[in-house]
Amino acid sequence: MSTGTCKGFLLGALLMGLAACEDIAALDLGGATTGENLALRNATLGDGTIKLVPPPGFCVDKRSLRKSFAIMARCDTLGGNLNTDAPLAVITATTLAVTGPAQVSTSDVAGASETVLQQDDDGPLALVQVKGAPPSPDMRDTYWRGAARVGNHVVGLAIYEATSGQDLGATAPNLLIQTYERTQEQSVVALVALQDNSATGGPKQTNGGLLSGLFE
Repeated sequence: MSTGTCKGFLLGALLMGLAACEDIAALDLGGATTGENLALRNATLGDGTIKLVPPPGFCVDKRSLRKSFAIMARCDTLGGNLNTDAPLAVITATTLAVTGPAQVSTSDVAGASETVLQQDDDGPLALVQVKGAPPSPDMRDTYWRGAARVGNHVVGLAIYEATSGQDLGATAPNLLIQTYERTQEQSVVALVALQDNSATGGPKQTNGGLLSGLFE
């Protein structure tokens, strides 16, 4: 993968996922619930080989599920079990099938209209902290993004904190890392199960570049 070719594609796919999902505006980051249980412990994305697993205290919002996109929030804000140890925040996940030896770097996940505050290419995720425009006015304008390879997909993650809550500091990127590690572990299990049940074809090359569309 050429950084010059793919820079910005990851960011574009995430923004497309958020624009396509109206339910992010319906999340109450103050901890209130509608009474309906919308919380899922995990979800399957992509071609069935990505098993998205939130960090402890978080659940997948079943309203948000798309083939390659999902929103996670604290379980009790979705009508699930109360867990005040988890912070009031929203985590988004986007997946994109890729071919070849895709390598993700921080230059792939930072937007031109955002100010990069921190970046880290040394961990399991390519991580950036940016200052920009969050998807909701109830969210802080400083947030984290990360992306990494999981099997034949690239998974893009972002975490947005509530303006009414305490600054999460290092907890925010750590939650993205936990989400990635838990998802990677369970995706291996899902892939083995899928291969046992039926033969699967290889991922298709996306139009416009290897990672084009992950953050559009």
